[in-house]
Amino acid sequence: MNTRRVTAIRLFLKGLHSAAVCGWIGGGLSILILLKLAGSSSWADEAFTIKRLIEVLDDYLITPSAGITTVTGLLLGAAKPWGLKRRWITEKCAVTTILLVFGTLWLAPGLQNMHVDSRWDSGPFLLSATLRWGAAAATLQTAALLLLVALSILKPEK
Repeated sequence: MNTRRVTAIRLFLKGLHSAAVCGWIGGGLSILILLKLAGSSSWADEAFTIKRLIEVLDDYLITPSAGITTVTGLLLGAAKPWGLKRRWITEKCAVTTILLVFGTLWLAPGLQNMHVDSRWDSGPFLLSATLRWGAAAATLQTAALLLLVALSILKPEK
């Protein structure tokens, strides 16, 4: 391939990767805000709407962003002269894999299985344990993503 085309492809992948990372982190922060709102909700309809918004964010923003981030990250890493052999790149791959498994098998199902029922009107405490769990898990996920961004910016082995 000619050099201009390779450069254009690499720039496209970097842009797509950066946008997907923003989507993944932004979606996580949005879920944290929605969980905070759900905790202060006083009506079942309001809580159900917030739950539905969390599902939509997870299905249409976080899941695709996580997949695109992973694929483009691997392609960008493999395209480097040193490949995926640098320690910080290997660590990023490992943490990303852990986050994908954690999000897919534990966080997303837990958030999507939050129950809102008619008893919600009797007080906002029925979902309090689920909300605390969801907020803690989403905070952990988002903090780990921010750590990966820091690794990308600092490139510790450079």
